[in-house]
Amino acid sequence: MALIVKIGGSIQKDEKDYELIVKKIQDFSKKSDKIIVVTSAIKNVTNELISATLNTDNSPNIVTEIYERHIKLLSKLADGKEFENSFKDISRLSDELFRVAWSIRVLDEVTPRVRDYILSFGERMATLLLSAILRSNGIEAEGVITPPFITDENYGEANVIEDLSKKEIMSILENVKANVIVLPGFIGRTKEGRYTTLGRGGSDYTATLLGKLIGLREVRLVTEVPGIMTGDPKKFENAKTITRLSLEEAIELSQLGAKRLHPRTFDPVFGSDMKVIVESLYEDGFTMINGECENNDGLKGISLLDNAKLITVESTKIVGKIGSAARITNEAKEAGVNIISISQPASETTIQLVVDSLSANRLLSKLEELKGTLVKDIEVNDVNIVGIVGCGIKKKEISTKVLSIASSYDPLAISRGISNVSMTFIVNKEEGEKLAKELHKVIVSG
Repeated sequence: MALIVKIGGSIQKDEKDYELIVKKIQDFSKKSDKIIVVTSAIKNVTNELISATLNTDNSPNIVTEIYERHIKLLSKLADGKEFENSFKDISRLSDELFRVAWSIRVLDEVTPRVRDYILSFGERMATLLLSAILRSNGIEAEGVITPPFITDENYGEANVIEDLSKKEIMSILENVKANVIVLPGFIGRTKEGRYTTLGRGGSDYTATLLGKLIGLREVRLVTEVPGIMTGDPKKFENAKTITRLSLEEAIELSQLGAKRLHPRTFDPVFGSDMKVIVESLYEDGFTMINGECENNDGLKGISLLDNAKLITVESTKIVGKIGSAARITNEAKEAGVNIISISQPASETTIQLVVDSLSANRLLSKLEELKGTLVKDIEVNDVNIVGIVGCGIKKKEISTKVLSIASSYDPLAISRGISNVSMTFIVNKEEGEKLAKELHKVIVSG
């Protein structure tokens, strides 16, 4: 039976990491006759490539440093013929990247298409490096740097064309005879062969969508943490690994920040018997994600987003006017600002938007332009976002307890998530951490 294993970039930083990765793949090989390894770019490389697109004057230096990091790791972990062949392959890719870096330095312009092309080198170089290291340790592995997905041309957030991608994947499986196939995550290519990216965290989505298209029952996401935890262990005492999450719970927790996964990571899992296991490279523990809520489910996890602003737009001119809320939210779109949360009372006299603090000023400058026509007043407050997740919230006795605790902190807004498996509270900044910690105690106490 085949198995898909995604290896995250945060666990590809040094020789010790790769020794542990080799051991994990060897262990998986004892149980599966075919392993498809989906790799992210090695640690920090995607961020560095993004930096190269933003700081074009320095882009040649940035890509040179990226190349040297790959070769340094290769020299320590591969030898003989494997080192020689992979050195040539990585150098060939790096030469191509270096030429692009010089081009954007001269032109001082990076289009979305060129940006995706540049970002694609991270996963492609990682694929060559990881497959060489596996082979150097006696594992029959082959790296395929051509991405398995055919996508549309929505650069930066490309959509996978599933029927064409399935043909591509089946062709790879048919033609590659090695027991372990290493593929790049995060990236795809258009019908014309131009590179695209699937959005940050896209390697997780690559893994689960591959599982769906091939028809596999298990996908493993290997990271630096032992599964998804009840809360950030840096913020919450006694945080522990959650044994099992339903799909809805996993979506809510991941998007609220418990573990940042691609928004579409679990889309391919719906309607299937696939299970996704999130596990650590470094320690025991895992979270299994599959299926729906179960009768004995309680509260599972807490999240705290502590860098947000609540923007309240007030006006009687928006009352009863069709499209007034759309007009407000369109200003956010024009400013390139993601709306984390939105609410409006039945009286329609206010619209409240919660946005990231770093992007709030961009939205405010756009809303100020509406003063006198659509908007009367604009109020801004620093807030925290506290989210609690668990199928148990559907039970009246549990939701009543949660609401009772939250009410003592005078929340500015309350909302529920997908399938009613989460509650989100917007509270004043000074209250957020206290509320989150109190709710986390309820979770870990059962």
